[in-house]
Amino acid sequence: MTAKSHSRFLTFASVLGLLPALGMMSASQQAIAADTAAHNDAASCASLAGKTIAPGTKVVTAEYNAAGATVEKTKVAVPFCRIVGVAAPTSDSHIGFEVWLPAAATWNGKYQQEGSGGSAGTIGTEAMEVALSAGYATLATDNGHVTDPQAPNGTNEQLWAVGHPEKMVDFAWRALHVSNVAAKSIVEKFYGRKASESYFVGCSTGGRQALMEATRFPADFDGIVAGAPAWHWTNQMVNATWNSEAALADPSAITPESVAILNKAVLGQCDKLDGVEDGVISDPRRCDFDPKTIECKAGATGGECLTPAQVNAAQRIYGGAHKSDGTRIFQGYAAGSELNWPRIWAGKQPGGSSWDFWRYSVLQDKSFVNTQFDFDKDTDKVLHAKLLNSTFSDTYNVKPDLSAFEKRGGKLIMFHGWADQQISPYASVDFYNQVVAKIGKEKADTFYRMFLLPGIYHCSGGPGVGNIGDSSPAVQHDPKHDLVEAIDAWVTKKQAPDVLIGSHLNDAKKVDRTRPLCPYPQEARYMGKGDTNDAASFMCMAPGKLPGNGPM
Repeated sequence: MTAKSHSRFLTFASVLGLLPALGMMSASQQAIAADTAAHNDAASCASLAGKTIAPGTKVVTAEYNAAGATVEKTKVAVPFCRIVGVAAPTSDSHIGFEVWLPAAATWNGKYQQEGSGGSAGTIGTEAMEVALSAGYATLATDNGHVTDPQAPNGTNEQLWAVGHPEKMVDFAWRALHVSNVAAKSIVEKFYGRKASESYFVGCSTGGRQALMEATRFPADFDGIVAGAPAWHWTNQMVNATWNSEAALADPSAITPESVAILNKAVLGQCDKLDGVEDGVISDPRRCDFDPKTIECKAGATGGECLTPAQVNAAQRIYGGAHKSDGTRIFQGYAAGSELNWPRIWAGKQPGGSSWDFWRYSVLQDKSFVNTQFDFDKDTDKVLHAKLLNSTFSDTYNVKPDLSAFEKRGGKLIMFHGWADQQISPYASVDFYNQVVAKIGKEKADTFYRMFLLPGIYHCSGGPGVGNIGDSSPAVQHDPKHDLVEAIDAWVTKKQAPDVLIGSHLNDAKKVDRTRPLCPYPQEARYMGKGDTNDAASFMCMAPGKLPGNGPM
């Protein structure tokens, strides 16, 4: 430790040493102590401006903000040091990142990195604010590119990739690690000590990033929360193309009206299979629903039936992409996900990001459209297309091998909504099963838990109990009610998450239902008495069994 850093650590220790005695001070003394702490934080923050953190990585600006500052439309409730940096691990890289540091007196001693969404390209300030307010030093990155904020979803999201293979690698995995190294160095420089624990939290693309970190850089994080991970990215893009073709051929194939009819029929057949009729299918694998049963009879118009084109669209989406010989490319979607299909698989550009992935990243052909894709001939060609010294599949897909992460002592919580309309929950089941097949369930349980959330859409929302972060005083800092608290308790206290408690919020943002969320393959089962809106009326147990009733 240098004399300068040692002096800085003593300054913080002196300020922190004053805090327990604040209650014994007069109001004016307390104000002086607070001003002193704020001044020291501001000075330490300003001293980081222009610093080279590592070769090619630099702090561009460092500014101390009072409570109530607004950053990119996000109002930040607490004072913090805002670091804006850039990293260039290659000559064609430009990885933007921000590190937000809470006041030394309120820092919990830990670091939390935030994942991105979609094709990334922005800094996730909202997620950073949540972590910062909880006492974490936090970072988010644009993953090496900036997305046009005016571009509609799925349109020109990946224009930056044309002619820039290094940027594609940055987006796939490199930006995460490079920015992680930079952030940890900045944290140490600001506080005079390293973070005691480091966590990664992300959903969707962020979930893929979480698993990328666990498999490629197992020492980066002590705990990881991976939601709805797009881990089989290239295969998922093929599937998105598959799902888009019904609406491209016939715009009436997927409409809000058709999916409402379909969802009503699905719930009518499958909602009660778990013993509780609540608008939620607990495990869609029990739902053996055939859209053909509600196809309109010849000559029928309107009513509670589907046209042949709508039946075909539903069958494609449930079935998942495959070749003509039946070879599976990607998993289909679960029963109960229908209501949000039009958002992704219909509209002006069905298939969302898949168009951009093919035309700008893989094929480098701006004229490509999804209808040109041949699932027999093109699938293997694009999955194994060269990207620098690797392939697109090896660069973008996560290898389901967590052995190094387990040996290092890391902990992983994965979650996925059963009613996810964007990334199939069956893909997460596949990832889990592959990991368990390699190391066995007993070992997997020591560091890896997966929670499947009935009735929850992509990352959040839906009729299920997916709110795992209720900040009401009764459950604040309770690992059963908050995923970040759960991973922290597992890492620091060896308290494995044997059950989580999810809640559903009504239109007034009040909790109107709670239910246990169980580690896979267990599921929450109603015990036959008590309020079905109360988690206490349910128990986690092996799938398909009820007390005294034997297998279902």
